[in-house]
Amino acid sequence: MEKYKVEFSRRANLQIHNIFAYISEDNSNAALKVIDALEAKAIQLGRSPFIGIELSNDEYPFLPLGYRKVVVKPFVMYYRIIDQTVYITHIVHSKRNQTRAILEEE
Repeated sequence: MEKYKVEFSRRANLQIHNIFAYISEDNSNAALKVIDALEAKAIQLGRSPFIGIELSNDEYPFLPLGYRKVVVKPFVMYYRIIDQTVYITHIVHSKRNQTRAILEEE
């Protein structure tokens, strides 16, 4: 099986940092578990990048074609596959308005 390179955007890295900071205010062990789950999913995407659901242009007309998403409860990880690289672009809590969160400036 072909292995893909995985890269996190600056925004996704900032979102991971913010997720960890927020959760660790109450429970640092829980924060580490969430980060480990996100990391494990990124590794899985490097092995099987097409496991995510491809986003429809009807629901996400503001994104270029080819974006995909996977759920890492309680977060949604958005990514694109370009050549042999998986670019993770956003990590958003599932209870947030996904469109608004993706379009927000960081």
